[in-house]
Amino acid sequence: MFPQCPAVDLDTGCQFLVNVTDSETNIETDPSQTAYEGSDDALIGVVNNSSKPISSIPFAAEIELFGFEADGICDVSSPAPGCVVLPKNTNGETNTNAGKPCPPETEDCGFAPPAGEPAGITFPGEIAAIGEGANGDPVTGYEGPTSWFTGIGAVGPYATGKGVVNFSPALAPGASTYFSLESPPAGGFGTATSLATSLSGGGQSGASITVVQGTPVTDSAGLSGANAATATGTVSFGVYSDSACKTLVTAAGSAKLSAGNAGPSSPEALAPGTYYWQAHYGGNNENQGVSSACGSEVLTVLAPTTTTTTQSGGGVSGSSLTVPAGTSVTDQAHIAGALIATASGTVTYTLYKDSKCTVPAATGSAVGVVNGVAGPSSAIKPKVGVYYWKATYSAAPLNASSESPCGSEVLVVARKANLGGLPSTNACFSKRRFLVHPRSPRGVKLLSAEIQINGVKAKQGRLVHGGISVSLVGLPKGTFKISLIAKSSKGALYEEVRTFHTCVVGKHHKKKK
Repeated sequence: MFPQCPAVDLDTGCQFLVNVTDSETNIETDPSQTAYEGSDDALIGVVNNSSKPISSIPFAAEIELFGFEADGICDVSSPAPGCVVLPKNTNGETNTNAGKPCPPETEDCGFAPPAGEPAGITFPGEIAAIGEGANGDPVTGYEGPTSWFTGIGAVGPYATGKGVVNFSPALAPGASTYFSLESPPAGGFGTATSLATSLSGGGQSGASITVVQGTPVTDSAGLSGANAATATGTVSFGVYSDSACKTLVTAAGSAKLSAGNAGPSSPEALAPGTYYWQAHYGGNNENQGVSSACGSEVLTVLAPTTTTTTQSGGGVSGSSLTVPAGTSVTDQAHIAGALIATASGTVTYTLYKDSKCTVPAATGSAVGVVNGVAGPSSAIKPKVGVYYWKATYSAAPLNASSESPCGSEVLVVARKANLGGLPSTNACFSKRRFLVHPRSPRGVKLLSAEIQINGVKAKQGRLVHGGISVSLVGLPKGTFKISLIAKSSKGALYEEVRTFHTCVVGKHHKKKK
């Protein structure tokens, strides 16, 4: 995959490739290449895809990354091309074949130190040098043709866990080179890291949030670790349908790290369901890759619902209802939504005194919801006045809460009165109009009246010569509640209710001759 490295012993190319851009340094792996000497050493390539020359790259790992053991890329059965016998051995003695190409497994083989390598370089005692270069610097045999090592030191308990690879001449844009390292970690280069994540959407944020379908949700991540503050690279985000993060629902984009933080992800508006988000950091030369724990972020998306209501009292129902005092009234909620057929939960009914539904007139009653169907409220008998119902549906699994609009139902409780205006009869009416003259209660002056048929306003107006007409014309055969609601000069309401029966006039039969 990575021909930036030559064939060395068991490898035909780079096991790892360091890709440097203007914004980040990434390390890619070729799984077909293993340790070139069959044990633990790795062939490392570097390619400069940035716009500036590279003079050095720091590396770190929680392992003896720079713990060289005298089996570098020049001291194996098939060494890298260009390896030569070093001027001196580790005892400072001159090698007879100095400068000649290396025969297989010659302990004093390496690359000649590049021209820019300064004299006086030293290594910790844990590192085994194989000889000296012309400038007197120790040579490990792991150096590439244009590189040398400095700054080798400890990472945690590892005495040679970090170091700097220097290049001379500096690696130009578009150019590549190679070298080798000891025991690259299986978990990746760099020190251990961890990712903390947080979801945001619908005005909420945290590890677990619940939103209504159609709400965009994003994820953000924070990287922690010894070198996290200066980490480069990207964090990718994914949404899964299972808590093991095996079944991907959608990829949610990626974001570059800056001061240890990445995000937000791309916004995702998902169908109703339960989802599990996961973030992944690929790592770089100083920070190990890591994924956030699957199941640490849970998003619940609810199907939207709507709640409407119908009030009933005195045998009639409607959004605007006037009943005489003492009449039992109830409210009935109707819940709608894509997943409501299997919904549970509760509906709470409350009667308010004001049109903004802030002052309760009666304590709310809660009823259960079974398969999306709610029971009616408990029956109440409000005092004379004007009231407003509101029903609130509490969220059940995968269904969002909703409530009926305040003011969508107006209940008027009038003074019960025998106005003497409606005839009392069990007769069957058909196509009948009649005039009624409501009788004023003592000390009350009636100015106007309203006629309701089964709770629906049929006529309203001032009393003309003390009367108002009632029409049953056009009604089908059946039983109807006729309400006469009279309003006094002081705004008080009085109501009388009667039941009327309508029928169809029979045809007259002709007499037989």
